[in-house]
Amino acid sequence: MTNTTFCADKCVANFASSVGNGATMTKHYVAAINYVIESRDTTPITRMYQAAKRRGDNKTATLILSTFGKVFVGATATQKNKQLVGVKITDSKLSNEAVSILHDLAVDKASMRGPKFASAFKAKSEKPAFDLIAFVQRTMKNNPTVTASAFSAAFSAA
Repeated sequence: MTNTTFCADKCVANFASSVGNGATMTKHYVAAINYVIESRDTTPITRMYQAAKRRGDNKTATLILSTFGKVFVGATATQKNKQLVGVKITDSKLSNEAVSILHDLAVDKASMRGPKFASAFKAKSEKPAFDLIAFVQRTMKNNPTVTASAFSAAFSAA
């Protein structure tokens, strides 16, 4: 069932005009994502990206595509003369988890420019184990006037 009340032109225009209000940007972006899910037409996403680029807002333009790539895993951007002309989702898989995260962000009125939105789609990475040998080597290299025995004594005392 296609959403007949969705107007891509109006959604893109509202997105583009809400530069100062990241929560409104999120609302319109989620509406466009919902439209793409229902209709498989990626035109609003492409036009949002192009509108952000025209404004000189490269961060938002990149965020639009990267978030879309999380929602439609395997989506590919089509470029012509180094300009985005479309996004293909033919062989992509819809991530229900990413859609749920997007909807939660919209309900929370999270700003598309804010840290909550940015961190919502980052992969959870494990903190690497502390490498003591690398630390000692780096410290000795950065402090060539300190002898190894003085460093060892100070390290033992700590």
